[in-house]
Amino acid sequence: MFKRNKKTNKEFIPTRQEIKESSKFSIKDLLGGNVLSKEVVIRQIPFLLFVTIAILLYIFNQYRGENVMRQIMSLEKRVREMRAESVSAAFDLQELSKQSEVTRMVTEQGLPLLEAKTPPYKIVMNE
Repeated sequence: MFKRNKKTNKEFIPTRQEIKESSKFSIKDLLGGNVLSKEVVIRQIPFLLFVTIAILLYIFNQYRGENVMRQIMSLEKRVREMRAESVSAAFDLQELSKQSEVTRMVTEQGLPLLEAKTPPYKIVMNE
């Protein structure tokens, strides 16, 4: 039938050949910065920015988590110390409020108080 004459256009480079040429990689290109100007790398810039931001968020999250854990541990230590102090103070107060201790302290202070000999009684009023 009809035969087409393939005209070769030297200005046009076929896609496969272009890909082969663009995929060539050398140390000279890397050190010269030519690698960063290639279209493949330029198209990946938004993804690289996303990955960079994700890594920074991960680092920030780890740092914040470690700070929170340090605060929790110091607060737990403080709670344990305060609980021990509270138990100690409650025990001392219980010892001081015993009748024998109160009597001893009154006599030591020289206060003119005497211990009641009769038990207390309840006053009832009729309305």
